[in-house]
Amino acid sequence: MKLQPEERPMGDGLSTLDGIVLTAYVLAMLGMGLYIARRNSSTEDFFLGGRNLPSWAVGISLIASLLSTITYLGMPGEMFRTGLGFLTRQLSLPMVLGIVWFLWIPFFMRLNLTSAYEYLEYRFNYTTRVIAAIFCICLLLGWISVVVLTAASAMKEIANFQIEWFFSSDSNDADTHALILGIGLFSILYTTLGGLRAVVWTDVVQFFVLLAGAFFTMGVIAWRTDSGLGDWIDFSMTYKHEPVEWFSFDVANRSTVFSIAIGMAFWHACTHGSNQVALQRYFSVRTIREARISFLVNAVSSIGLGFILAIVGIALMYFILNDGFAGGEMLETKAKLLQEADAKVRQTAQDKVFPQFIRMYLPDGLRGLVVAALFAAAMSTIDSGANSISTIVTVDFFRPWRKRKGRQVTKEEELKLARILTAAMGIVVVASTLTIYHISKGTNIIDLCQKGFNCFLGPLGALFVLGMFWRGAVPITVVPAVIVGEFVGVVASYSQELLGRPFSTHLVVPAAFLATVGTSLLLSAFFETEANEFEQRWMWKSITTNGPPTDPKDDASDVKWNSGPRKPGNC
Repeated sequence: MKLQPEERPMGDGLSTLDGIVLTAYVLAMLGMGLYIARRNSSTEDFFLGGRNLPSWAVGISLIASLLSTITYLGMPGEMFRTGLGFLTRQLSLPMVLGIVWFLWIPFFMRLNLTSAYEYLEYRFNYTTRVIAAIFCICLLLGWISVVVLTAASAMKEIANFQIEWFFSSDSNDADTHALILGIGLFSILYTTLGGLRAVVWTDVVQFFVLLAGAFFTMGVIAWRTDSGLGDWIDFSMTYKHEPVEWFSFDVANRSTVFSIAIGMAFWHACTHGSNQVALQRYFSVRTIREARISFLVNAVSSIGLGFILAIVGIALMYFILNDGFAGGEMLETKAKLLQEADAKVRQTAQDKVFPQFIRMYLPDGLRGLVVAALFAAAMSTIDSGANSISTIVTVDFFRPWRKRKGRQVTKEEELKLARILTAAMGIVVVASTLTIYHISKGTNIIDLCQKGFNCFLGPLGALFVLGMFWRGAVPITVVPAVIVGEFVGVVASYSQELLGRPFSTHLVVPAAFLATVGTSLLLSAFFETEANEFEQRWMWKSITTNGPPTDPKDDASDVKWNSGPRKPGNC
């Protein structure tokens, strides 16, 4: 027999007990950062954890960082739109597993890199390395900003602070401003202290807090409605979702099985093959075998968490759309979800369902734990992104500049610089997040994710693929190709605004990737280019067979700049 709804929602913002739970969690994370900070004596420790972190912890850290608040809130909301059909994104994982396991990990782990973009200077030149590093920084800034924004929006919905003024007289904006500042700066604080080792171990804790938040949400819904998984699935089957087709030639259709699977395949392959956040994790373990274990743990955790969040979504659907359970503001949200005429209203309502349920129906204390899970999801992404950007700036910009100037810097001085750069990220993250907040109001979280940063990922992944596998790829062909690919990525991301025609968000990364590769191939054919002997020694087959050249920097000074049009005898 199902329980009758209460006359009044259980909660109206955070209670004192919720505040205690959340404060205890935050202080625990800060304590971990302080404790781990004592073990950092060089940038090798700060950026890579001494290259001896446990593979299982690195794998969990990777999934905690890459999923973040966007998925934690976005997937349950997306279940209202496409239902269980949204899980078709998991179909690409076997192909991604093969690419990362057999191609990426054996290649990168033989290079002994700190920044992934060091490779691009050996294979092409320093200009190409700088372009890729800048692209990754832009990608990570957009990624972090969107994560902070989604976390702040959710916590605003839950906490209901109603601040009268905080850089705005509108209480809604004031609440958001305060939360963005708090989430961003605190996450940067403990990352600045502990480096990648702190990032990994706090991510492990935060991953299990995420799981606890999801399971507690399902448990409360089951208790309040006297229902179970079977009831939720049956109800989801009767709800009018967007139809999920297997294939469509309409590039505006974002819900086909093909577009979702292809989009996720390209996203995962490019992320694990060109994104500093992912590659830095692999660099932090000792061997190829341990890196593969890290990826396997990441893949299994991704599948498991995806299914769990999907169940949270259909449980919330059962709760809010069944008569007699939801009340108060959730009745207004229910009305918006049932609107068929205005898709934008429905999308905004989808993203509010989970935060509203947490605020109104979870008991005191438990509400604080789930809010801590949202905070954890944001922190996992922010700490990873901040540490990776600090790595890129130090390794790809500061070290080459120092070498050109002939300056000698001690390990302690470079470590201090790394911490200063990481701390400076707090200000940049807050500023960029506030900007995105004010220009992207009313946008679906997952669409915002794509528009905010994924237009950089396709060209970045293509650049590494060209370097590994195409002998005709030289600076004169890949640099223009990356620019063309980025142009395609931006146009695809904002096609509705620029062209008046929608383009599937799942196809943004594949379109930009293919545009980059295609342009490079055409330019190679036109100019008849081929990599010289030194550059070919940095391709995939040579690296995985013979390893990298013994002294790449000396070799580079002799023959690095001779790539260009084919000449007789030039192999």
